[in-house]
Amino acid sequence: MLCDSQGVLEILDLSNNDLVGRIPSELGELQETIVLLGGNSLTPPAPLGVCKIATVKDDQDLCPPEIKMLEEFYHSFKGPEWINSSYWLDESKSYCLWYGVVCDKKNVSITKLELGNNGLSGELGTRIMEIMSELTQLEGLDLNGNDINGTIPTEIATLSNLVELDLSHQKQGLMGQIPDGVSKLVHLSLLCLAGNKLDQGIPSAIGILDNLKVLNLSSNVLIQSIPTQLRRLQDTIEVLDLSNNKLEGRIPSELGDLQDGNDDF
Repeated sequence: MLCDSQGVLEILDLSNNDLVGRIPSELGELQETIVLLGGNSLTPPAPLGVCKIATVKDDQDLCPPEIKMLEEFYHSFKGPEWINSSYWLDESKSYCLWYGVVCDKKNVSITKLELGNNGLSGELGTRIMEIMSELTQLEGLDLNGNDINGTIPTEIATLSNLVELDLSHQKQGLMGQIPDGVSKLVHLSLLCLAGNKLDQGIPSAIGILDNLKVLNLSSNVLIQSIPTQLRRLQDTIEVLDLSNNKLEGRIPSELGDLQDGNDDF
């Protein structure tokens, strides 16, 4: 057995053959062995344990950055306590089969994380954003209805390909201001931050998100006036919900330009 070879086998060189299929998870037991697998047609991604082998971990074809990111994401948000964590960290399953993970047609790049109402808890901090920024093809992030706390970090802007972002209805409520960095997510069509404890004003820069169809900031503690810059959303906006906040002042006449959409404030 492979495990019997550990500490004896110094080099396992299978490079430059015509090997195909998934790499056996048992190879992950060879942590002290020089394992060479290049030049084959093996099916990515490699199992987590294999991607911890020193001579394999830097192979981005077999061990794309998604693997490390998902492992840290799981631990950061208390994965063992999730309602559904099917296949997460399962050495025998591609991460594209893990619950809530959606991949592209090649089953390599992660395009969505759909983990709403799933018992996640923890802080959406700078570190986790830095890790998630490696998911360069991520278009959807749905973490609604969990118990994620803290503030929305400015580093949210590094998720530059996001089309849908839903952080609504956290149990204790996300706090602080909506970061200006949200305005750098230029592909957003849905931004839902409802049901939290976000305060201060609505960033006027949200008005430059010219792909935005749904903006739901309801049931927070947002103050100040409604930015007139939201009129810039007139060509795309379908739902604008600013209800149940502490907004003040006059309703900007510019919102009349949003005649083709639905607004609630």
